Amino acid sequence: MKIILLYGAGEVGKRNKVLEIKKQFSTDDVSIIDLDEKNLEDLEMLLCSSGLFASDKRLVVAQNAPEKLDLEKLAGANIDLTLVLTGSALKSGCVLLKSAKGAGAKIYTFEGEKEATAFPFLDNLIERKKQAFIELEKLLKEYSAMYILAMIYYLLRRNLLPLPKSGFLKNKIKTQKQKYNFNDFEKLYRLTLKVEFKIKTGTTEARLGLTNLACAFIEEKF
Repeated sequence: MKIILLYGAGEVGKRNKVLEIKKQFSTDDVSIIDLDEKNLEDLEMLLCSSGLFASDKRLVVAQNAPEKLDLEKLAGANIDLTLVLTGSALKSGCVLLKSAKGAGAKIYTFEGEKEATAFPFLDNLIERKKQAFIELEKLLKEYSAMYILAMIYYLLRRNLLPLPKSGFLKNKIKTQKQKYNFNDFEKLYRLTLKVEFKIKTGTTEARLGLTNLACAFIEEKF
């Protein structure tokens, strides 16, 4: 079994890494379990079972892995299975981190400070405020266009996914998405993909492409 541990305060980074990994598997071969709601026995059962139409190559994503989880004690799963665990910031001596190293897992740490600097831009963008242009200029001084685009994708996804449990974030997203419908988000997602393609192929300069994309959000030209 291949084990990958993603931990830290960087929720966007972890989410993007999970999406990257999921692209390597068909939809039928991916299972997701939230360890805030399920226990170790449920995880072990999932690791040992296989779906009706699943292939030997499977992916199990275990969200909110607790610090006390001992990966070396997990019951037998086949060698073609990939287990991805996500968790918050971990103490250096915790059981999860120690057992991950002992099990030969690939370990990725995602810091939250970098993401936090993008949230003023995202909030102004989705709320159609011109302050977004000022925040965009700040980001461009420190980060690449691809990072900024990744954050815009995160912004769109968080408005399409079920609302989070957090009261503050839940209320903020609920208020922000009131001006949009599903078709609006679909159009904005397509537009963002087009801008990304133009920047990657050199058809559009990065600053100009991102500025035009911000205009589309703010002026509702989508």
